[in-house]
Amino acid sequence: MPNDRPRPCDDVHDALPAVDVTHLPSPLHLYLRALLTSRKPAEARALPTLAFARRNVALDAAAIARYAQLCGFRDANAVPPTWPHLLAFPLHMLLMTDRAFPFAMLGMVHLANRIRSSATLAPGERIDLDVRSGALHAHDKGQVFTVVTTARRDGVVVWTGESLYLRTGVRDALGTPYRAELAAGIPMEALRTWQVPADLGRRYARLSGDYNPIHLWPVTARLFGFRRPIIHGMWSFARALAEVVPAHADDLDLLVEFKTPVLLPGEVTFWRAPRGDVFELRDAAGTVPHLRGRWQAPAPFSSSFDTEPQS
Repeated sequence: MPNDRPRPCDDVHDALPAVDVTHLPSPLHLYLRALLTSRKPAEARALPTLAFARRNVALDAAAIARYAQLCGFRDANAVPPTWPHLLAFPLHMLLMTDRAFPFAMLGMVHLANRIRSSATLAPGERIDLDVRSGALHAHDKGQVFTVVTTARRDGVVVWTGESLYLRTGVRDALGTPYRAELAAGIPMEALRTWQVPADLGRRYARLSGDYNPIHLWPVTARLFGFRRPIIHGMWSFARALAEVVPAHADDLDLLVEFKTPVLLPGEVTFWRAPRGDVFELRDAAGTVPHLRGRWQAPAPFSSSFDTEPQS
């Protein structure tokens, strides 16, 4: 993942006007739009400037409590650090299914995610969400593109997210080369074993609105090349963060790199470096990583991070 971190969101690019979304389409409508993108060619193309926003979004206490319970967060965590991503996900879908967006959603992989929070959010508050197209990166399996999310409370940036997606099959990809930031081979110890039940994908979909068929039923997963449903990567990330993020932490820099899917039903093991901030979610045997992550206090924003779409 690029080492530079998002800039404060008052720069010139962020000042470009966003499309205000006052009514979210249904998940079914969004996924029908996603299927229609399959006609887009698998070729490297510049990413246009696209931006969508939702204003005055409520942090609903009941929904947050259900999410926290499903992901293992304790009450002391208040609003989990992954919750704004969930609220912004429909805007991600609108961006990626826009006619001007150059890549098909079929064959798309959520590659990595970085979250930076600078304040504790509380249920009952309201935030403004802004989602924008970001940088392109070349990958040996296709084209990586970035979606940058910003959450503001009372006009102040309190949370930023950087989601990297891989569109497989694109040749001659544009942008600087993608490199994973988290090294493999760090000594870790197994701390937890978790069962992931067959219906977990459907339960998470009801909370998140992410009804991708690969997460729901064996028959729908097989249509897209999976022998069984797989759990959402952001559930796995959230479940791991619930184990490592201290209570009342409000200044966080969180990074996850997704490695292999978690099949449902199944069993996963949670590993953590004894003297570090790195963790992994692995298979039951502890040999195959599903994700690798890190949490830490944030470094200063870099002014060299490029959120402009690249050609």
